[in-house]
Amino acid sequence: MDTGSFRVFGGAAKTAYDTYQYFREMGYRVDLFGDFSPIDRKIKTVREEELRTGIYDVVMLNSVRDIPVVEKRLLGNSGRTVFVYTDRGNLLNNFKNAGIKRLLPKMIVRYYLMRRMRRWLGYYVALTAEQEELARMFFARNTKIVFIPNWYSKRFGVERGLRKEKCAIYVGRLDERQKKVSFLIKGISEFIKENPGLKDCRILRIVGGGPDEERYTGLSESLGLSKNIEFIKFAPEGDLIRLYNEALFFVSVSEWEGMAGTFVEAMACGLPLLINQYNNTVLSKKPLKSLVEDGYNGLIYEYGSIRSFCSEFGRLYLDSGFRKKLAENSLKFSSEFALEKSLRKYREIVERI
Repeated sequence: MDTGSFRVFGGAAKTAYDTYQYFREMGYRVDLFGDFSPIDRKIKTVREEELRTGIYDVVMLNSVRDIPVVEKRLLGNSGRTVFVYTDRGNLLNNFKNAGIKRLLPKMIVRYYLMRRMRRWLGYYVALTAEQEELARMFFARNTKIVFIPNWYSKRFGVERGLRKEKCAIYVGRLDERQKKVSFLIKGISEFIKENPGLKDCRILRIVGGGPDEERYTGLSESLGLSKNIEFIKFAPEGDLIRLYNEALFFVSVSEWEGMAGTFVEAMACGLPLLINQYNNTVLSKKPLKSLVEDGYNGLIYEYGSIRSFCSEFGRLYLDSGFRKKLAENSLKFSSEFALEKSLRKYREIVERI
């Protein structure tokens, strides 16, 4: 179930739909709760009033917004239903790091909801090593903690024959509180000042919508970047795969990220990643393993430093041989996040019940 569904660009709703399709193909009877019309208009989902106590062996949750629905409609069935929650919102990490004071009230509300979940949650699925570590401290012993990384849908991959555009790509929500796209736009402005021969070239595509969309388009225009940055509000999946394949590399400037689905989608399409140290998901602490190994499948710039950003952006943008080497490694590494591999682990949970 996904109460949030497609209220914002991308994210958990796509993975909920992938999970639904996978278990249906495996022969399970599966219901889907939420609004999935943007991805499949023919699909019939259940309404909240149709959820009934005691008819589900397993309920998978994708958002803390699901918690009130569960407590209203699905609890009280003598313990028959097992609930599985995947922390796609990276809530435990965000609350720990909520020195971001403007977000603290929202974090407190969500943290309160998660405390309620401790009474009845069967499985907590962590997408990162840090989530797994925090969850073991947060949940009681009756909640099992499982690590399953995010995945890309099997439709994502390298498409041969497409011409590469001479631009990078950002894909995500346009929300300054987390995504810091204003820094990205200012970074492109500085990069062009250092490389005036590119002043008439498209350098970046920004794909996504959100509350700060007008702010970003206005900033781009005020800096004279109308030729250099292209905004695409929403791209259906087929178009998004094409846009990934046409790009040179993927860029993120967020203040924090969990295991972002866009990162692994880009890697599956053969793109190196340019991210900062706060975006670099830790997949394992012993041995230490992160999503991006600097200089292997991407580059890491210093968060908040325009100089560092421009330097690393330039290495990827201007050095085609270096970029090709990183692209090959990124594609190779992406196999660890294939849909079948991750969803097989969810199936193992279901088969234990």
